[in-house]
Amino acid sequence: MFNIQSGTFKAPSTLRLSTLSLAIALAACSPPDGSDTESVAAAASSTATEQQPQTPKGAPLAPQHVVEIDDAAAAKRAESLESQISLELAEGLDMTLWASEKLLADPVALSMDYDGNAWVAITHRSNNSEFDIRPYPHWLTPAQAMQDVEDRRAFLKDYFNADKNLTAEDVPDRNKDGIHDWRDLAVVKEQVLQVSDTSGDGRADRAQTFLEDFNSEVTDVLGGIYYHNELKELFLAVAPNAWRVKDSDGDGIADEKQQLSDGFGVHIGFSGHGMSGVTMGPDGRIYYGIGDVGANITDNDGNNYPHPNRGVVVRSEPDGSNFEVFAYGVRNTHEFVFDKYGNLISVDNDGDHPGEYERVVYLVDGSDSGWRINWQFGKYTDPKNNTYKVWMDEEFYKPRFESQAAHILPPVAPYHAGPTGMVYHPGTGLSERWKDHFFIVEYTGNAPRSGINAFTLKPEGAGFALDADEKVVRGAQITGLDIGPDGALYGSDWIEGWGRNGKGRIWKIDTPEGADQAQREETKALLQEDLSERSAESVAALLGHADMRVRSRAQFELVARDDQATLLQTLKDSDNQMARIHAIWGIGQFARRDASAAEPLTAYLLEEEDPEIRAQIAKVMGDAEFAGGADALVANLTHEQARVRFFATQALGRLQLKSAVQPIVAMLQANNDEDIYLRHGGATALARIGDSEALAALAEHESEAVRIAAVVALGRLQSAELSKFLQDDSQYVVTAAARLINDDLFIDGALKPLAELLGSTPYNNEELLRRVINANAFVADQAAAERLATFAADTSAEAALRAEALEALTYWESPSVFDRVSGRYRGEREGDAAVAREVLADIYPALLQDKQASVRAAAANALGTLAFADAAERLVDSVQNDADAEVRSTALNNLQQLGYSDMQKVVYGALNDKDESVRMTALALVPELGIAVETKVDMHTILLAEGTVGEKQAAYKSLANIKDPEAYKVLATELQKLIAGEIVPEVKLELVNAAAAAEQPDLTQLLAEYEAGKDPADPIEKYAETLKGGDARSGFALFSYNSTAQCVRCHVIGPRGSHVGPELTDIGSRLTREQLLEAMVDPGARIAPGFGNTTVTLKDGSVVEGMFAAEADASITVKSSDGKEHTIARSDIAEQTFSPSGMPPMGLMLEKGQLRDLVEYLHLQRGQTEAVSH
Repeated sequence: MFNIQSGTFKAPSTLRLSTLSLAIALAACSPPDGSDTESVAAAASSTATEQQPQTPKGAPLAPQHVVEIDDAAAAKRAESLESQISLELAEGLDMTLWASEKLLADPVALSMDYDGNAWVAITHRSNNSEFDIRPYPHWLTPAQAMQDVEDRRAFLKDYFNADKNLTAEDVPDRNKDGIHDWRDLAVVKEQVLQVSDTSGDGRADRAQTFLEDFNSEVTDVLGGIYYHNELKELFLAVAPNAWRVKDSDGDGIADEKQQLSDGFGVHIGFSGHGMSGVTMGPDGRIYYGIGDVGANITDNDGNNYPHPNRGVVVRSEPDGSNFEVFAYGVRNTHEFVFDKYGNLISVDNDGDHPGEYERVVYLVDGSDSGWRINWQFGKYTDPKNNTYKVWMDEEFYKPRFESQAAHILPPVAPYHAGPTGMVYHPGTGLSERWKDHFFIVEYTGNAPRSGINAFTLKPEGAGFALDADEKVVRGAQITGLDIGPDGALYGSDWIEGWGRNGKGRIWKIDTPEGADQAQREETKALLQEDLSERSAESVAALLGHADMRVRSRAQFELVARDDQATLLQTLKDSDNQMARIHAIWGIGQFARRDASAAEPLTAYLLEEEDPEIRAQIAKVMGDAEFAGGADALVANLTHEQARVRFFATQALGRLQLKSAVQPIVAMLQANNDEDIYLRHGGATALARIGDSEALAALAEHESEAVRIAAVVALGRLQSAELSKFLQDDSQYVVTAAARLINDDLFIDGALKPLAELLGSTPYNNEELLRRVINANAFVADQAAAERLATFAADTSAEAALRAEALEALTYWESPSVFDRVSGRYRGEREGDAAVAREVLADIYPALLQDKQASVRAAAANALGTLAFADAAERLVDSVQNDADAEVRSTALNNLQQLGYSDMQKVVYGALNDKDESVRMTALALVPELGIAVETKVDMHTILLAEGTVGEKQAAYKSLANIKDPEAYKVLATELQKLIAGEIVPEVKLELVNAAAAAEQPDLTQLLAEYEAGKDPADPIEKYAETLKGGDARSGFALFSYNSTAQCVRCHVIGPRGSHVGPELTDIGSRLTREQLLEAMVDPGARIAPGFGNTTVTLKDGSVVEGMFAAEADASITVKSSDGKEHTIARSDIAEQTFSPSGMPPMGLMLEKGQLRDLVEYLHLQRGQTEAVSH
């Protein structure tokens, strides 16, 4: 099948679903011109793969391990847990424990088979042999540089090399060879359990280990599992591979394994962003995906699909052939599901930015949802770069709005936090109320705030809008979801928190037995029946069944029989829309094997009255690449229904017919950019057709909508013809072209024309000009430098952009390894500093006198970094006379870089500056002055005695840089004061850090004495240095933007953040500094009301358990599982314990200085408005 990502045509596979075919087609065609931005460029250097052949039949993939519990014990445990846990359920639903932690632990996902067994993916590697980037900030740059799994493997082997004398703190000796090295990452295995109710009493009583496998040094978490009921096999997703496994001898243990694809999991990023979401589509293909740790995939035919910086959803036949990247640009669509019309729907996780949200997404063939991992990591911590963030600053995350980036397919609607497991109501089960609903987990790391939501969609043009949305369950931390053959909803329960806890459950959610019970029992029987015994007519009758699973079984059975005639007859004669649609899908399965099988569908495209039938036929014709349907497809480009036009357009693109270009252009012009899906369909189709010449000619087209689509298509083709659109008379078109030339892989032939816009384009929007500036930084020739300098001197331009142009020149010799706009890793480069100095030589005096402080500061930084020795006196003037403190500090630092001869005089003057920040900058330079050590130390001693808190902090930091016994004596004296309790709390951290940095035995001994005086069981004492003295503005930045702490992921202050955890808008008036610190470093010690369960032991020996609902000075309120609220006097409480917090201990993730800044920021939050925002 044709793939928008690689332009590769795959050899067709056998589609008979009742047999296991392990023969993989080896032929591969070279990619034609229709490829997307990242495909052809990297196809020549396909990733090396670890080819793991099919295991020999009979070789077990797990030990024989079975856990069984008797019915009475299962019931007793279930009743006990149900009585302890406080659950909130939508009206009419019951929730009962189906499997307890005696049978499973740490479940990530589950799939229910038609016999009622749960197949559960169990992780042992999560944060155990698999990494989350947050505790390893020093890995950020090498992680972003990775382009394939082999890069990651090489990095891990080097970092955990045995020659480095690592310890158990670095990596445990898991293989017991006496060495701590990368081989210890290749020990722990993932697991699949089959959990069953063998007695039929409604509770699971048996768990058998089906598989224990997947343990290379680059193996991620087993996040995706799907049981194929027709093949009796499991499909598994665990980066770097997708697998197909089966039990061929019926002993309950897997013994055959086939790799479907390789190359998933490129970067080290957030844990939990790996492979997941395995399912089967209504077309009989297997769909699975990965989050933004990315993929550089090699299929079993050897074709390469590079998507290292973005999440993807892929599909193939069950044997791995006909592999395609279906959709991309997702962040972490943990699971995705098909509705009854075959629409693929998911909810994507947000990027943890203030003001952002999760998103309902409609994933269509070739769609780009816009996310890149470089929106999260990379340039934002690089001092040579900036903090401009495309995803937020250009609002990629929002549903469609005017002027939004043209190349992305925006989300349908905002949605709730933490989307994880997902399932669609199949048509029977639960109750009529839940028909057409998508069930989606809300996973927050905190059970009382987690649960399940359900929503419906309504058609809107060629896409959808959010319709109903409601809560289904609260009180359980579900991971995976599925509907059982009995019509009940089953969910695997992680129980609490984010890390593995050695526990797990499966819940069953259902409605009490009612009027639809007979239908449910019929459905269950049909799901378990061997349909091969039925006549064709009887099977065809099931194509219109109320349950989509039964309909699919009937479809697949007729395909397995090679009975296309019955499918065609159903399409012709049935008055049941669903029966006809399944007939079309079945014919589509035949047509992917032999395109001529689609020929009988052609007439329906011209004569059918039901627009949905036309849309479905167009889709399968496109998938089959049936050229005989081209004229009929073209005729449907003017159909009154947008959905029909969309799929007809998509189909024509997959046919790659140049004759379809003009009809598609006409459709785009008629749409006038009103329906975003039609724009996407048209642009994708034009890219697949790949007629660059025809697309370039559209630069002269009168319709902006047509030109925009042409730009998107040329971007996908990586065509330098995009440069023709840089002179467009529409700012929107020019900006769209700039994004596509710049943001992912550079389009080299168009980068220089983009750079040449600086100073010549009539448009001044930030989105465009930042990319134009960036293009000049990467073109990096004399003309580019001159353009940047001219722009920097243009006082009519925005100050921030002029400063950005100066920054590009500042680091001309040794630029940031990251793109200055997109943040994508570009690698190390070298430039000639003389070029930058030359273009700035005549203009820097004026820049230092510019009206805008940001420009003056950028100019001062450039002069020092580029070694403008003759500019020293002008920098002295800036230090002494500039009105802005930041400019004075910047000039002072850069004057030092120039080696100014009279630096002592300038520093002494700055030490008397009216602004404390300038004084502290000056103090930090004192150790480098050519004056006597005694004089340096005396200056610090005076400040320690008489200075402000900020000056004392700066003095300690500066003392650490005076490598002399005189400085060490002062630090020793100060440490003795610290031990005696005579140092103010605001400066303790600087003193401790300075003494540690000196690395002197006497100071080390005093530090040990100080630490020994703390109570090791008291987290407040352990982190005593962080209680006072922090910087609230830095705390705000940590709260809002830090990718390690991720505070806004769960908490809200004023308008910023998420309501997953407690609101903190007035936290400073509710908690002391000590309580704030404890909440961060020991989050399980105390939880906020409404955010966890508690067990209260009273003085009379009785126990009350439930949700911690409220507290007052003299009492607390606990809501028990029966819904009753118990108000308990504090005087009656003997002990109170809390369930584990979903928040990780921040002391393990942040430095003490960062903790102190957060304490300070939170302490200031006292009410209605956010304190210290910027």
